[in-house]
Amino acid sequence: MSKKNHDRESNTSGGKILITAEEIHASFIKMVMSIKCPYCDEPFTDGAVEWAEAWQEGRRDLIRALDTDERDGPYKIKCEWCNERSWINYFKGEASKVEP
Repeated sequence: MSKKNHDRESNTSGGKILITAEEIHASFIKMVMSIKCPYCDEPFTDGAVEWAEAWQEGRRDLIRALDTDERDGPYKIKCEWCNERSWINYFKGEASKVEP
C-alpha cells in the first residue's frame, strides 16, 4: 500500500471520515502559530492569524468574482510584533519575507 493510500485510510474508518474540517483548520492554525516571523523571529499570534484569515477571505472573494478557482493559494500573514507581512509556506511549515 502506498503512503498516500495509507494516510487516506488512516483518516477514515469504513468509509466514515474521522477528521472534521474544523479539526484540520485548527491543526493548520496551530502549525501557522508555531512558525516564527522571518523579520523579528517571534511566533505569530492569534491576531496575526485573524489578519491572515481576513486577507484569505478577501482573496477568495476576488477569485470568485473573477469566476475562477484556486486550490492551494498563498497564505499571507502580518506579524503583530513588528508589523511586517510574510508568506507562509504551509507545505514546508515556514515563513518568508514579502519583498516590496
